[in-house]
Amino acid sequence: MKNIACSTFLLISFLLSVKSFSQNNSIGGMFNDSWSKISYMVDKQPVFNVLETKNIIISEIVNKVNRNDNHTVDIYDEFVVQVTNIDGLKLIDRDKTRALLKELNFQQSGKVDENQIRKIGKFYGSGLIIFGRIQTDDFSQSVEKNKTLIGGNGCPSQRRVGVYRLDVNLKIIDLQTAEVLFSKTLTSKIKKKGPKYNCEYPPSLNSVEFLQSAKEDIGLQFKELFTVHQKEYEINFQTHRKFNNDLKKAITLLEIDDFEGGYSIIKEIPTKLKDDKAKSFALYNLAKMQLFNGEDANSLKNAKEAYLLNPKNDACLDIINALK
Repeated sequence: MKNIACSTFLLISFLLSVKSFSQNNSIGGMFNDSWSKISYMVDKQPVFNVLETKNIIISEIVNKVNRNDNHTVDIYDEFVVQVTNIDGLKLIDRDKTRALLKELNFQQSGKVDENQIRKIGKFYGSGLIIFGRIQTDDFSQSVEKNKTLIGGNGCPSQRRVGVYRLDVNLKIIDLQTAEVLFSKTLTSKIKKKGPKYNCEYPPSLNSVEFLQSAKEDIGLQFKELFTVHQKEYEINFQTHRKFNNDLKKAITLLEIDDFEGGYSIIKEIPTKLKDDKAKSFALYNLAKMQLFNGEDANSLKNAKEAYLLNPKNDACLDIINALK
C-alpha cells in the first residue's frame, strides 16, 4: 500500500509539474520578479564640440575655503592628464596662465568677472576657461560585524568599510563671450570593504587608495564632457496588467539588442489604453526610454502627460525636474 501511495504521489507531482511548465512556457513565464528592470549601453554625445573648443585653460582648483592643498593639486593634475589625451584640444600651459590669472586676481575673489574673462580671451582667442572648487572631500569608515560567531568562543568576524565622497563643482566659461556654458558638480562616492578579521578588531583603512579611485572617477567624468562615450543605464519600467504582455515582448527585444523593435512597441502601448492609470504608467515608460535616447523634448512632454493622468505617479516628477 505504501508503494502504491508513493507511486500515486509521484505521478500527481509529475503531472502538476508538466501542467505548470506548459502554463509558464510563454513570454510571461520566462520572467522573474525583476523582469521589468533592464540595463543597456547608450552612446552619449559630449557637452562640448572639440573642433569648436580648441583652447582650454584650467584655472587652479581650490578647496572649500578658496585655497590650494594637496587634493586640489591632485584634481588639477588629473584634469590635465585627461585633456592632453583628447585629440583636437590644446591645453594652454599652466606657467603661461598662472601669471595672468594672478594678475586678474581670480582665486582670491572667488568670483568670475566678465571683463577679466574677456581680457584672457584677447590673449588666447576662442576657447574655454575652467574653474573648479572641491565642495566635499570626506572619508569615513565603520566596522561591519558578521553575525555568525567564530568557533566556540563567541567572537564575530569583523572588517572595516570605508566610504570616500568627493564633489568637485565645475564652471566652464567661454573666453570670448564670458558666458557660463556649463555649471555642474561632478560627484564620486567610493565604497570599499577591507579584509575580514576573526576575533580581532580590524585596523583602519588607508584613505589614499580611496582618494585615488575617486580622483580617477572625477577625471573620467570631466573627460566625458568632451568625448563620445558609452553609459550603462538602468530602467525600471512601470507595470500594469493591461499592457504587461506587450511590455515583456518589448523588453525581450531590447535584451537581444533589437532596440528599434522594442522601442516601437513601447511607443505603441499608450495608444491602445483608455484607463488613466495604465496609460500614465505606459507614458512614463515611454518618457524614460526617450530620456535615455536623448529625446528630451518628447520625454518631458510624455512625463507631464503621465503625471496629469495620475498625480500619484511621482516617478514622473524625476524626469520633469531633470529636464527643466
